Amino acid sequence: DIDECAENVCAQLCVNSPGSYSCYCDGKKGFKLSKDMKNCESVTACIPLNLEKNYELLYLAEQFIGIPVLYLKFKLPNVTRFTAEFDFRTYDAEGVILYAESLDNTAWILLALRDGKIEIQFKNEFGTKVTSGGKAINDGLWHIISVEELEHSISVKIAKEAVMSINSPGTLFKQSQGFLETKVYIAGLPRKVGNTLVKQINPRLDGCIRAWNLMNQGHSGVKEVIQEKQSKHCLVAVGRGSFYPGTGMAEFQINYNNLDSAEDWLINVTMTIRPSTDTGVMFALVSNETVPLALSIVDSNSSDSQKIIATIGNITVAHLESKKLCTPRKVLVGLLVTKQQLELSVDSHTDRSDSEQLSILHQAMMANVVTYLGGLPDVPLGATLVTAFYNGCMEVKVNNRQLDLDEAISKHNDIRSHSCPLIMQ
Repeated sequence: DIDECAENVCAQLCVNSPGSYSCYCDGKKGFKLSKDMKNCESVTACIPLNLEKNYELLYLAEQFIGIPVLYLKFKLPNVTRFTAEFDFRTYDAEGVILYAESLDNTAWILLALRDGKIEIQFKNEFGTKVTSGGKAINDGLWHIISVEELEHSISVKIAKEAVMSINSPGTLFKQSQGFLETKVYIAGLPRKVGNTLVKQINPRLDGCIRAWNLMNQGHSGVKEVIQEKQSKHCLVAVGRGSFYPGTGMAEFQINYNNLDSAEDWLINVTMTIRPSTDTGVMFALVSNETVPLALSIVDSNSSDSQKIIATIGNITVAHLESKKLCTPRKVLVGLLVTKQQLELSVDSHTDRSDSEQLSILHQAMMANVVTYLGGLPDVPLGATLVTAFYNGCMEVKVNNRQLDLDEAISKHNDIRSHSCPLIMQ
């Protein structure tokens, strides 16, 4: 065995094997292997996206951990009651829009979205309440929402029309020494609050707010805070879907066991994709430091087509070439795997494999696998063929269940769970 790697045959990374060698490129830094299988080139963008942002639109999903994107404190004369009005846009079905509490945390009000509809929860000295109503507003359109505390009720309006009137004995927040002091959190909950809610909720919300007026104080001071921080700026126009910007992945813990038989497992992945670059990992199972299954898009030898490949370890077990993966239209991809067979489909084309490699996957499935979307954690060189992050829109179903990125174990902050940039016209 000659160690070819010692002769610098590879541009970036080299793995020697008896009588041979393999070159690899650092996908996480945006590189892919060139056609000569030795040099590296940048993963190329194939669809220009409209990533125009506006600092007057506050992005509500800046942090995956669900902590508020903005925190405000008000100290106002005691004639003040709680009010909030703003324009709101989302495709997300659940999450916290706003949470306000008294200085001593004894009274609070939560404005949230559940099943796409407005939900109000509050607690004061007289008790607690949960109410929801109105139509679903997670349709990607702008809606004017207002919440106003009146003498004996809380009024909620959408587009100036009342959708809820909630009876409220006494005021929401008690004044002290001639002042009303409240803390307001936008898009998230303060860390200690989660368990004190009347009804639990996933606080993460991918949406935008503009033209807000809290406690009748207008924009006071908030615009400046947002202006300075890019991650708080919202895209001007978005469509439905999840967006992977090519810089990270989401991690899920999914049980693939087939309940009818302990020895059996089933992997049934269906996804709708609209890639923006020609190479990247869309779906992968990782077991310790191995990658027993990955589904990736790679560029092919012809300039106007891409391939979708299914790999077990660093062996391609199924592949389909498609002329039009990088197009404005969405492409349907399916992967169905049992211990006997793997079936890959792209639109209406199918490739099947009963490769002996499936036994490697079976061993991994008998132990513990972690599911990744949009990329891979750090795995050893040569563990799999593609390591570049996926860039583009993608919606994924696993074993007939739609995966919601707000429910991932972890997710890169740049991934947008429920909004996708439009294509540059």
